[in-house]
Amino acid sequence: MEEPSASNRYVQIESHQVALGMYIHALHCSWIHNPFWRKSFLLTDPDDLAKIRESVPAVTIDLTRGRGPAMIAATDTPVSPPPVIEVPVTPIVTTLRPRRAKPPTELERASAVSARATAAVAQLFGEARLGRTIRTSDLVPIVADIAETTATSAAAMIAVTRLKDREQYIYIHSVAVGTLMMNLARHLGLSEEDVHVAGMAGLLHDIGKMRIDADVLDKPGRLNAEEMIEIRRHPGLGHKILVDMQDLDPRILDVCRHHHERMDGAGYPDGLRGDEISQFVRISSVCDVYDAVTSIRPYKRAWSPHEALAQMLEWDGHFDPETLRAFIANLGIQPFAALVRLHSNRLGIVMREGDSPSSPIVRTFFDVPNNMPTTIEDVATVHDPILRAERGDYWFGERWPALQAQILAGPSVPNAPLKRAAMGL
Repeated sequence: MEEPSASNRYVQIESHQVALGMYIHALHCSWIHNPFWRKSFLLTDPDDLAKIRESVPAVTIDLTRGRGPAMIAATDTPVSPPPVIEVPVTPIVTTLRPRRAKPPTELERASAVSARATAAVAQLFGEARLGRTIRTSDLVPIVADIAETTATSAAAMIAVTRLKDREQYIYIHSVAVGTLMMNLARHLGLSEEDVHVAGMAGLLHDIGKMRIDADVLDKPGRLNAEEMIEIRRHPGLGHKILVDMQDLDPRILDVCRHHHERMDGAGYPDGLRGDEISQFVRISSVCDVYDAVTSIRPYKRAWSPHEALAQMLEWDGHFDPETLRAFIANLGIQPFAALVRLHSNRLGIVMREGDSPSSPIVRTFFDVPNNMPTTIEDVATVHDPILRAERGDYWFGERWPALQAQILAGPSVPNAPLKRAAMGL
């Protein structure tokens, strides 16, 4: 058979024409009706075929990677098998050793876990969208997978969940929040049972969005006042979906309903404040906002981790300060303008992005062992790692805000040390 040319490689067909063995290149439906987390795949599962015929009007197939309509007509006709002729075969003895498969990297393992989790969340959310009974027990092995992965390679798991497909945003966001919550819960010294509860709460916190109008969820621009009222219904709607489920930890319900509450009482839906907000909700609030602002959305650019944390620290009354500080320490990522100590025992201020979120460019200005200013230098911390965050008021007292602003602006004379008097020393 002649190979398809580049011009006729892709063919759009109606869903009733779809058959096993086709390579699905695109599903022609809105994401809200998309039963899959993948955009393209080889169709081999009869259940997946049934889902396409049930909920997808049309698809585009790739003739170079799977069968096409003409091939189906030919190959679906029963054909008698040729007669079997037995031929004696002399066995061949080989001394070649089987090649060992290269073990997957941490990122590859994390990607596989993230993909499985996203598919499971998409399936469960899809059931909720259709008003069917959902089984959160299906997520238990997924939570265990994430718990195991974050215990050994949390950075890799967090990294892969930052890469979000627009059409799968809600599902991957849920996996990301679950990952961040589990990691922070473990950092705070909670039991492994509580860590698993935190993960389940993160996976389910946005399930109420399945009952929100798709036009509002998919809107590429900012929401107007009426649309904002609509989107703010999702915590209550999610709580209604989950409230009658048996054996569901009440902290999961609490997170689902209250993850948009604020410490100053300005959140929703119940306007809780201070001690009325539980530890799990405080954890979910920080993790939810961090992942949202560091994700690319149709109406805004993604903030860098340093920028996100710096902004979150500025939002007085939004987060529990202790939970936010623990979150920053757990990530190992310092906000822009934060004071840090480097391995070389110099103090410096985080200035801009480096080779990775944990290795920013730091402007050093003070030598700790000698207790005196040094020549200002912008240092790549991939070569001189950050040891820990430091408190500016501890080192420089009430002069710290002015000194910080001076260092951020840069020295008046390049490569010149600050004067001790200016530092209050």
